[in-house]
Amino acid sequence: MKDEQPVVAGRRRSRGAEASARAEALERLKALRRGGRRSGDSVGYNIKLENPIYDTVAEDEYDALVARRREEARGFIVDDDGLGYGDEGQEEDWSVAGLPSSSDDESLDGQRSIKKQRIEKRGKKENNQNVRKPNPSLTAAAAMMGKQRLSAMLTSTAMFKKSKDEKVKESESVIDEVLAEFAPDEADRERRRRSVSSNIKSFVSVNSVKTNSQLVTNSTNSVKENSDLINNFVQIQNCDVVEESKELKWESDNSTELTKRDNFVEVKEKVKDEVNEDVKECKKLNAKISTEKDPLLSATAGWKEVSGGNMVLDEGKSGLNCQESEFEVDDDGSLPFYILDAHEQLSGANMGTLYLFGKVKAGSTHHSCCVVVKNMQRCVYAIPNGPLFQTDEIMKLEKDAEESRISPMAFRKKLQDVALGLKTEIANQLLNLNVSNYIVSPVKRRYAFGQAEIPAGENYVLKINYPFKDPPLPADLKGENFCSLLGTHSSALELFLVKRKVKGPSWLSISKFSSCPAPQRVSWCKYEITVDSPKDIRVSSSSKHVAEVPPVTVTAINLKTVFNKRQDVNEIVSASVVCCHKAKIDTPMLASEWKKPGMLSHFTVVRKLDGGIFPMGFNKEATDRNSKAGSNVLCCESSERALLNRLMIELYKLDSDVLVGHNISGFDLDVLLHRAQVCRVPSSMWSKIGRLKRSEMPKLRKGRTIFGSGASPGIMSCIAGRLLCDTFLCSRDLLREVSYSLTQLAKTQLNKDRKEVGPHDVLKMFQTLESLMELIEYGETDAWLSMELMFHLSVLPLTRQLTNISGNLWGKTLQGARAQRVEYLLLHAFRAKKYIVPDKFTYVKETKMAKQRSNHGVEDRNVEELTNEDANFDNDTSHNDHRKGKRGPAYAGGLVLEPKKGLYDKYILLLDFNSLYPSIIQEYNICFTTVERSPDGLVPHLPSSKTTGVLPELLKNLVQRRRMVKTWMKTASGLKIQQLDIQQQALKLTANSMYGCLGFSNSRFYAKPLAELITQQGREILRSTVDLVQNNLNLEVIYGDTDSIMIHSGIDDIAKAKAIAGKVIQEVNKKYKCLEIDLDGLYKRMLLLKKKKYAAVKVQFKDGMPYEVIERKGLDMVRRDWSLLSKEVGDFCLSQILSERSCEDVVESIHNSLMKVQEDMRSGQVALEKYVITKTLTKPPEAYPDAKNQPHVQVALRLKQSGYSTGCSAGDTVPYIICCEQGTSSGSSVGIAQRARHPDELKKGDGKWMIDIDYYASQQIHPVVSRLCASIEGTSPERLADCLGLDPSKFQSKPSETMSSDPSSSLLFAVGDEERYRGCEPLILSCPSCSSTFDCPAVCSSICMSVSEKPSKPETEYNFWRTLRCPKCPEEVEAGRISPGMIANQVKRQADGFVSMYYKGLMMCDDETCKYTTCSLNLRLIGDAERGTVCPNYPRCNGRLVRKYTEADLYKQLTYFCHLLDTQRGIEKMEISAKIPLEKELNKIRPVVALAASTVQRIRERCAYGWVKLNDIAISV
Repeated sequence: MKDEQPVVAGRRRSRGAEASARAEALERLKALRRGGRRSGDSVGYNIKLENPIYDTVAEDEYDALVARRREEARGFIVDDDGLGYGDEGQEEDWSVAGLPSSSDDESLDGQRSIKKQRIEKRGKKENNQNVRKPNPSLTAAAAMMGKQRLSAMLTSTAMFKKSKDEKVKESESVIDEVLAEFAPDEADRERRRRSVSSNIKSFVSVNSVKTNSQLVTNSTNSVKENSDLINNFVQIQNCDVVEESKELKWESDNSTELTKRDNFVEVKEKVKDEVNEDVKECKKLNAKISTEKDPLLSATAGWKEVSGGNMVLDEGKSGLNCQESEFEVDDDGSLPFYILDAHEQLSGANMGTLYLFGKVKAGSTHHSCCVVVKNMQRCVYAIPNGPLFQTDEIMKLEKDAEESRISPMAFRKKLQDVALGLKTEIANQLLNLNVSNYIVSPVKRRYAFGQAEIPAGENYVLKINYPFKDPPLPADLKGENFCSLLGTHSSALELFLVKRKVKGPSWLSISKFSSCPAPQRVSWCKYEITVDSPKDIRVSSSSKHVAEVPPVTVTAINLKTVFNKRQDVNEIVSASVVCCHKAKIDTPMLASEWKKPGMLSHFTVVRKLDGGIFPMGFNKEATDRNSKAGSNVLCCESSERALLNRLMIELYKLDSDVLVGHNISGFDLDVLLHRAQVCRVPSSMWSKIGRLKRSEMPKLRKGRTIFGSGASPGIMSCIAGRLLCDTFLCSRDLLREVSYSLTQLAKTQLNKDRKEVGPHDVLKMFQTLESLMELIEYGETDAWLSMELMFHLSVLPLTRQLTNISGNLWGKTLQGARAQRVEYLLLHAFRAKKYIVPDKFTYVKETKMAKQRSNHGVEDRNVEELTNEDANFDNDTSHNDHRKGKRGPAYAGGLVLEPKKGLYDKYILLLDFNSLYPSIIQEYNICFTTVERSPDGLVPHLPSSKTTGVLPELLKNLVQRRRMVKTWMKTASGLKIQQLDIQQQALKLTANSMYGCLGFSNSRFYAKPLAELITQQGREILRSTVDLVQNNLNLEVIYGDTDSIMIHSGIDDIAKAKAIAGKVIQEVNKKYKCLEIDLDGLYKRMLLLKKKKYAAVKVQFKDGMPYEVIERKGLDMVRRDWSLLSKEVGDFCLSQILSERSCEDVVESIHNSLMKVQEDMRSGQVALEKYVITKTLTKPPEAYPDAKNQPHVQVALRLKQSGYSTGCSAGDTVPYIICCEQGTSSGSSVGIAQRARHPDELKKGDGKWMIDIDYYASQQIHPVVSRLCASIEGTSPERLADCLGLDPSKFQSKPSETMSSDPSSSLLFAVGDEERYRGCEPLILSCPSCSSTFDCPAVCSSICMSVSEKPSKPETEYNFWRTLRCPKCPEEVEAGRISPGMIANQVKRQADGFVSMYYKGLMMCDDETCKYTTCSLNLRLIGDAERGTVCPNYPRCNGRLVRKYTEADLYKQLTYFCHLLDTQRGIEKMEISAKIPLEKELNKIRPVVALAASTVQRIRERCAYGWVKLNDIAISV
């Protein structure tokens, strides 16, 4: 053992069963002492042996020898944090790092006897106060081998070959007593615990410089030795390592008696604390780290309070443990069945078989049931070529059948005869696929979805039905008599839901069913029945069942894992389950409902770490907990496989309908199933995670490359029958948060503090009983928090309502499948009207699924974003959209007007069209069935059909239902209001999603012409509304965006402002039938910065009383990638700007606030959490090509290398802080990404890093404040930078930015030359002799000053043009003359440099925080942005690319050079009396300047910016 020697008090040994041997040894030692074998302090033992065991040395030599040996053989005794067996052992042979040989046994006994005397003396005074906690390593050994076997091992003949039996016996007796504390004999351990006091003797306080602690040694130890000892002690106690240069000085008292030895150092905590304080003083983080948390907000404490009650249900009344009883049937023999989920067998012999999962009623409770639906039939439509059924004969027969002149049977027979050729051809195709059982018949169907070869309208087609077990017909199959096949790959599940009109969770009536005997069952449900035909299932019309919605069983799962670096996998060490047995799905549940006793149960299974054991007492603690709970709430397993088996068994017993977890679809289930594969868990076990029995596990793969897309198909297949509620996905849909981690959501939504447990913490927490029990509590708390979050957001009632409206599967809605919701809504609507729907293609790669709302012009704020299988994306943190080959929108989107920027202090009216695009669809009857599409791809005309289309009718129904629900809400109360509110939200979300499916290219119902027509009408409506308000009502419109306009009322009377709004609403609404504009906001003051960026004081009303709130749109404060500090500063500045104080007071307040903030930052008074910046990973961190430049990616990679499994995957929000190394200057050459650190790294760090204050001041605070203050007089970016302690010269604003948006305004309207040419680069001339440079003065101004009496500038400036000499060369030297040719060449070279700069074409983003610079054009189109102006960092940046050096800048620079060399215009400005002397001087200089002036003028004349073509602005007659 090579650990350092601990300085601890010796262990007091108690007598064992064979203490007589030690007593004899002690008597022999006393006899030796009495016999004078040792005399004085400098003489050792005198034993006459040929090979003496001990050397005789002086006491001082012996002390030095002891010190040297301690250094040479450290670690003889392992202290184990003060819990192990400590011994001073100065008399033992320290030079041997192992046990003594058998020849030294006698001497060893003597040594032990001497030491025992000392220990016993001290022990009497201590009264057994030292309590030793078990050493983990010895505990493990004792538990595995037992104390007798271990003592025998330590004293075996392999180590004591020459020992006699009695000596071995003596050694064993000593070891037995040592091991008695660790042996797995509970009674013995308890007896020994009672024999010693539990009070640990406290240490004497240790000063950082000196201490009065007394260390008893045989001689005086050196200061350095004591310093080393205390340093070693601090290291063993897991303290921070003290710098070698910092020594702790000790004083030792030589006169102290041996019995006072225990006064030395048994005070570990004080030493540790004071050493840590010294370390922190040396390396202190320049931010406050808050560690205090309100215990009342602790999530773990809340879980303990809930779990402390009676949580466990009677097992005989819950889950699958209840006794078998017959389910109830209706009077007609049909079975009422409440469907929750469905699954389709996609391959194998049972291909096309459906498994419906839900609830049936047995007695007074509802139980799980599986309905196996067999014999599903494919439904394919063959579209005939040409007018096969469009003959006059068929039309006459059809009319006769309608008028009952011929029987329907005769008519159908005639149709069969006409279709004989088509039927024969289809039959041959089916026979080629070995399909023997099929039915074909001509039917009348409609088509309206734009496929060119299929005629629109109502026509006869051939319907083909054959079993799903047979292979499908090719989708692109064509023949002589048919042009296309539709429905070849429609799934059995889709056909069942649409044809049987099943719309989400609802009661079904099942007839002609048969119960499956237990051996033949294919599911784990309590009941299972088989139906031979889907026609035996219909939607129940019984009012008795419709009113009753059965509760469901919800189970929350949380796994704790450790990371195996060797295999690069996560391994499960514990799994926690919290179950709510009766969760409502029709109404929200209050916390008091689902937390009441009897509603919840919990269970945790934990396993031993590989090669390890549980801490001592854990098994007893688990037994106690289970006894107290009355059931198994804590199970211990020996392996990961056993853990998985136990978990699956418990999940099966619970018979859960819904599995809940935070990121359960992206992590927990993926790890669970992969580990089941690796551990070879049998299929009879792992398949219990779902409700279908399986023999083979589906192919598992990682989730989609796009985050937030839900679980992979393999995982969903494994859990078939159980709904999956991922609170991570749901919160992304329903909330707007900086981060969607469970910790953040628990804090913001549930007001609870969650304890984060890292992967390394899990391993450490297995070392002690207390920490392991904490780990178990943390796992149960996390499961409980995810369940509480689900109830808090009312996820189940809301998603159920959405599913009932759309008619898709509830499980898909829970996974965020928005596109599928709209798809099934239209499927049900069109099938009901006998339309053949378009096929669903799956050729689109997943990497093309990431679409922005702006794609295809989706700018409506009410329009939901749609994606395939409906991954949900955030507008700020979406996938990299600046990839090469990224296409822009296929058509123009909403109209966004140019804002009239500024600060408005009169009332602003925000008028908004209610659901603009859905209203346009209704207003103009836009539908697949009404719009005639143009063959050349142009935008179609508005439909002229008076027949209402399917889309307008569907939307009208949704709108009317929502109005009805909102009417009911006015008279409802309590939970009924919440229930109705969820219903109206679901109706609104569904209606607003309708347009999105038309404009999304991967949608099944994609119709670009219809989407173009809708957005075109939207733009026209906005323009006409603005025209009406400005021209007819004489009001000022200051901004407009897609579906809203802002009107500046110009008055400060709220009643008059509302009257104006009412008049506008009346005038606009009378133009339309379905479109309605309404007052959406009344703003008292507004700061309008740019498009989609404004802040305002909004006036709202509650109980008729007005109150004010600040509303922000698009500003930095609402973005996620800004620190809390910048948001707080921005909010303060915004509140000041929008206040009614004077401009001077506002500016002063902002300046003072910034100075106070920067003082607090530099003095370390700002909390660490306020520096945190968050950014979301849109893909795995390894997949970023520019990872070195992305701070959040670098932090995620570092987390992943450290073994973290969460927080570093696609979709995770990564927090980071920009730092700099201690002692280095801020903003060093190291990139920002390399200086980004996770907050936990700074909290647990060694003081190497500190906050980069200058970065936060310049990049986080200054941009926010400067943008807000851009329109405020009395301040500037330079002044704001100065207040933040930054260099003002680095933040100078460009003149063109402050003067006017027109780049040429500075030339046209400047009053003087100095103002006109501000910002231009000087003309620099260089001397050919001394190589020095100097600015060339203007000819006219310098000559003018030379002729004036009082020149205001240095003489050298106007002397240059007279002497043409370098002003820096001595006058007496002939060198330094500059010829006219030299001047001309230097002027041309510099002018050419500016021309070259212009032609580089550098483009820079106008967003101050981005400043992206590029030479390439980005041809994307976003909204109304011009092509080539979209920032490549979109959507992370909404800025626009502008030329870094414009043609105006070039023209202005060349004009400035002309101004410097001009000799004519200066005279025209002079008074007549001064012209004559000035003209004389200029006549002398003109020949010198002429060449240079003509050169730069020729270059300027080539610039087209200075030319105006009159034929472009005038008409020739």
